[in-house]
Amino acid sequence: MTTKIIAVVNGKGGVAKTTTAFNLAAIYSRRHEVLLVDSDPQGSATAWASRGKQPFVVARESNPEILARLKKIDQYDLIICDTPPNLGSGTLSAIVSAADYVVLPTPPSLMDLIALMETVTTSIAPTQVKHRVVLTKVDPRRMTDAVDVQESLRADGIPVCSSIVRLYAGHEKSVVDGVSILAWKGRNAKEAGADYKNVADELQREWN
Repeated sequence: MTTKIIAVVNGKGGVAKTTTAFNLAAIYSRRHEVLLVDSDPQGSATAWASRGKQPFVVARESNPEILARLKKIDQYDLIICDTPPNLGSGTLSAIVSAADYVVLPTPPSLMDLIALMETVTTSIAPTQVKHRVVLTKVDPRRMTDAVDVQESLRADGIPVCSSIVRLYAGHEKSVVDGVSILAWKGRNAKEAGADYKNVADELQREWN
């Protein structure tokens, strides 16, 4: 397959951006050669990966000139980029310009949705790159509210995944253990892993 570049983007921190990038990389690496590019200055994905053995390659890079050449990399099937939460960043601009697809994780709270809309308007819509929102950190007891948010976003013309990522303690604990949620062996691991598998399947159906 031709290498696809997937950018995981949000102008706000704390939205499960790194969690989404890392777990998508783990899921897709079951069938593909995957490179996870950590371009966030915090280096969270790199730190997470360093705590264990990962089924994908991790590279830390934030230089816009280098990132602009991502399309020239052809030894991987998928390149997933964890981007900085800074809409004015040259790093983010370089990645979005190179991306074939953008994934926008966001919790369903009002402040997070305001930040999401700014991200779409400022950094995504002008490039016309294909994109889709994924609702993350959703309280399992408030799924109906999350569905309402999905419908509201669609009404505003924002593409949204039908799949939802629920909030489980396992997501934070898997980071401590240095593994993806798929490889983690704790409470609600099956449910948490299934959420990201559903998201991954839904996204890939759109790419193919």
